[in-house]
Formats: sequence, structure tokens, C-alpha cells
Amino acid sequence: MFYSASAIFLYCLTTALGAVWISFAFTGLSGFTVTFFTLTIAFVIFSVIQKLKNKGKNIYWLSLLYPYRIFELNILTLFSWLFAFLALYNIEASIECALFQGALPLGVLLCELFSKKTKLLSLRVLGVSLITISLIILVVFRVRINQAAIDFTQQQIYLGAFLAFAGGISAGFYAYRSSGLYAKSRCSTMDILCNRFFLLILITGIIASQEIISIFSGEIELPFKLLILSLISVVIPVFALQYSIEKIGPARVSIITPTIPIIALAIEHFTAGWNSILIPASIGVTSLCLILANVWMKRK
Repeated sequence: MFYSASAIFLYCLTTALGAVWISFAFTGLSGFTVTFFTLTIAFVIFSVIQKLKNKGKNIYWLSLLYPYRIFELNILTLFSWLFAFLALYNIEASIECALFQGALPLGVLLCELFSKKTKLLSLRVLGVSLITISLIILVVFRVRINQAAIDFTQQQIYLGAFLAFAGGISAGFYAYRSSGLYAKSRCSTMDILCNRFFLLILITGIIASQEIISIFSGEIELPFKLLILSLISVVIPVFALQYSIEKIGPARVSIITPTIPIIALAIEHFTAGWNSILIPASIGVTSLCLILANVWMKRK
């Protein structure tokens, strides 16, 4: 129990820390470049581990047997991860985490309503409705407050909020569609991880090709920082989350993960601080709504 609790705490901490670190320390690089490096490094690590575990087996077998489904997951991965990273250049990490985490269950709910797996009048719908209302209030407060942790323009705030929300919706769609592939192919999480990043790496690599080349021709410090960022924001969270789900189950995990925006908020407080209590209070309310919604969702 101690190890599983430590794992889920590590997931929440590293996810929040990675988001705040990007928003403060990597503004000199484009979001496409940061996304390319962090996800490429993570992809290589996942592939090497899977190859060592399954010697003699093609680790990309899912792409061969289910090409259309994998292509669909690649598109959703592109939108969810890229939008999440780009949002951090336009809005504070704590707000980005709240919007992303809040939009994710909405994406899953939309899929379930469309496939008629959930009734419109249910606790699940009520919970997601509460989350949506709290997110709207959070964005309104952030737009109205001129002095905040980072000085963003109103256009940046709107763009950041849209990207974070759209990324969360895409992540919800991904969670729903990938669950179907798990059931159909009986693949493992590592199998999916070795096949979901192709399109993201390709698109970001093409867009940021000039900057990527300049990074390799410069000092070694920056590539090393990007390696650490990949470990903190992608690799460690993925393994910690998977371990937690296996040990304590997705129900308990989903109740704890909404603390990510609060952790990001705490880190921001020590690095920059907020001049108004409205934003921290709104983030707290959003996280509380997420926890309540996740509890209600287990009751259907």
C-alpha cells in the first residue's frame, strides 16, 4: 500500500512540476521543439524497455494488425500532448492543469453519450456539468485579473484556455478509444506506448526542424535539460500512473489525480505567487468538483 500511494503521489507531483517547469524555464524554445524532444526521448525509452522485455517480438505489431485504430490514436495523441504543451506558453501551469484535467472526463462522457453507454440524466452527467461550470468560472476570473503569476495578454489567455481544454477533450477521446483497443487486442500499456507517438514526433519534428538542428549544434546543457524534462513530465508519470492503477485500481487513482492543479498552484506560489485569491480559490473548487465527479461516476 505504501508503494502504491507513493507512486500516485509521484505521478501527481511530477506532472505538476513538469508543467510549471515548462512555463517558466523553456519559454526560449518553441512548444513544438519541447514537445518533439520530450516525447521522442520518452518514445525511445518505452521502445527500448519493451524490446528488452519481449526479445524476438516485433514491438510495433499493433500498427501492423490494427493500422486504422493506431492511426486514430496517433491523431488523438497529437492533439492532446501538443495542445497541452502549447497551452503552457499562453496560460499558467495550474490553470492549464485544471482545464486539461477537467476537460478529460468531459471527452470520455461525450463518447459514452454518443455510443449510448451513459444516460443523459445521471450522476455522471451531473458531475461533469459541475466540472464544466467551474472551468468556465476559472477562465472568467483569469481574464478579469490583470496581475497574475505570469503576465499574459488577454489573447494568450483565451488561446491557452482553448488549447488546454481541447487537449483534455482529445485525451478523453483517446482514453475511450484506447480502451476499446485494449479489449480487442489484449495488448499491454507498453504496446500502446510504443505505437502512439509516430504522428506527433513526425509533425513536431517537421515544424521545429530548424530549431532542433540549432540545439544540437549548441551547448550540451539544453539537450540535457530536455532529457530531464522528458523523464519528469512523461516517463516517470506514465510508469507511476500505471503502477498505481495496477495496485489500487483506477477508481482510487481517479479520485487522487485532481490534486495535480493544486500541486502546480503550490509550486507557482513559491516561484511567482498570485496577487488575487480568486484564481487559487477557483482552482481549488475545480479540483474539488473533479474529485466529487469521479466519486459519482463510479456510481453511474
